[in-house]
Amino acid sequence: MLMKLIRNLKVRTKLLIIAIPLMLAIVVSLIAASVSVNKTQDELESVYYDTLYGINNNLLAADRDFYQSFVGATAVYDLGNGFTTLPKEMQEQYLPGYLDDYVTNRQQVYDKAAKAAEIAQKDASLFNGVAVDGVTFKQSYESFMNNMAAWDASYDVAGLSGDWGQYNVTFGTARNDLDVMQEITDAWAAEKKASVEKQIAGIISLLVVAFGLVIVVLLAITIIVIRGITKPVSEVSKQLGEIAAGSLSVEFPDDSKIGKDEIGDIQRSAKELADRLKEIIGKSKDAASQVDYESSELANSASQATDASAQITDAINDITKGASSQADSIEKAAADTGEIGNDIENIADSVNNMDTCAGEMKTACDKAMDALNKLIKQSESVTQSVKEIGDTIKSTNNSAMEISQFTQAITDIASQTNLLSLNASIEAARAGEAGRGFAVVADEIRQLADQSNESAEQIKSIVERLLTDAQSSMSVLDKLNESFGEQATQLDATRSDMEDMFVNAESVKTSSDDISGRVQSLESSKNGLTEIISDLSAISEENAASTEETNASMEELNATFSLIAKAAEGLQTLAKDLADTINYFHD
Repeated sequence: MLMKLIRNLKVRTKLLIIAIPLMLAIVVSLIAASVSVNKTQDELESVYYDTLYGINNNLLAADRDFYQSFVGATAVYDLGNGFTTLPKEMQEQYLPGYLDDYVTNRQQVYDKAAKAAEIAQKDASLFNGVAVDGVTFKQSYESFMNNMAAWDASYDVAGLSGDWGQYNVTFGTARNDLDVMQEITDAWAAEKKASVEKQIAGIISLLVVAFGLVIVVLLAITIIVIRGITKPVSEVSKQLGEIAAGSLSVEFPDDSKIGKDEIGDIQRSAKELADRLKEIIGKSKDAASQVDYESSELANSASQATDASAQITDAINDITKGASSQADSIEKAAADTGEIGNDIENIADSVNNMDTCAGEMKTACDKAMDALNKLIKQSESVTQSVKEIGDTIKSTNNSAMEISQFTQAITDIASQTNLLSLNASIEAARAGEAGRGFAVVADEIRQLADQSNESAEQIKSIVERLLTDAQSSMSVLDKLNESFGEQATQLDATRSDMEDMFVNAESVKTSSDDISGRVQSLESSKNGLTEIISDLSAISEENAASTEETNASMEELNATFSLIAKAAEGLQTLAKDLADTINYFHD
């Protein structure tokens, strides 16, 4: 059922069935890869910048401010308790500044820690899921706030009252909570990284499977379509070759089994040509046999007429010998004249039959020439279609080259991205602890560049296979053009043979018309001879004078019979040539 459907499609449509799915598969694959890359990029940006960078930046700032606040409190403590060698007036000058540093940085610690907790709360797995040593981010943040409250309550920096030792202990405990929150954030980022890598691996596997299925389907479609083109072309080439070799017993399939494409049109035209040639050759053979038979009859009649003319001449000569034998000679001439009339009527009937056969043969030749010209036009149309197919494959080849150029551009971008990632890694290493988050980002960018490079190489491989397949298709089309060229040569040879047969038929028609005219002239001569014999019976006393006139009429009659005999010989030669031409074709 599928092969029948393909046979009924135009050749251009068949090639589009191969080209369009391939282009769609490439476009869809590029779109899917782009969507996956963008999605992964957005997710990594959300993990490493919006969350990881935001939390760690705030925690690092809180730790720095916490330390500066503690330094300010320590300076106030030392100045307030006299643990310094500075003069009194300098102590009074520096004390407000240190106290302000303590208050300002202390508030910034609360603000930055709260901001980090606010960012962490946006992701439930980070805030209350991932744990380090059994402690979650939420628990660590609550512990930090408790320790900060204990730190503030243990010593009043402005009033220089409280437990300074406890103040130092709670400072270290609260600062340790900040480190724990950073560790939890780093652990969460590592888990996210593993999850994204697993997701990317799954997408790559899915794309590989999808590409495999598309390749298998396209390969199956290509094989089916190519078989749908090459098999009918091989069949019709073989059939036309047999016809060109003169065989009319070529077997053609039923019209229902012939495709409706250009190749099917050629096959139907070849079938019609074979049927027409069988009909024409059959009629031509019959006409040639009839012409040969009629020409033989005409030659016999001419011979008989010549003999009769000789007998009349002898009878006229006998008239001069004496009047006693005149009556007998006249009766014999009358009898011979009647026989000549019968022969002339037979010749007229034969000439009419031959004229009818020549007309039918000419008509048949006209039909055969029309069918052959139609076949040649269809062959030229198919050749043009094959040329257009070649142009379509060349266009597909150019598109594949353009895709290859885009693939090279992707490879260049991936290489440049890899270089930028390396530079970012170097700068992150120089930044030390502050560049840890940026180093992770640089490493992920490098991996993404490597993956982009691998994808570009796979696309490049697919494009190279596409170019190879296009070259194979062009080779097949070149062979097909060569076959059509041979077919056109054979059709030209057949048309030349048909033109020769048409010329022979015209010659037969012309000879038939000439013989018909001469038979009419012979009929007139017969009527004149009858009148002469009647006059001889009525005026026997003028026998001597009429003898000379009768001899002249008989000489003209003998010349006419000679022309009839020559025309009969020419007609037999034409019949033989026609038979030899027709015998080129056989069942």
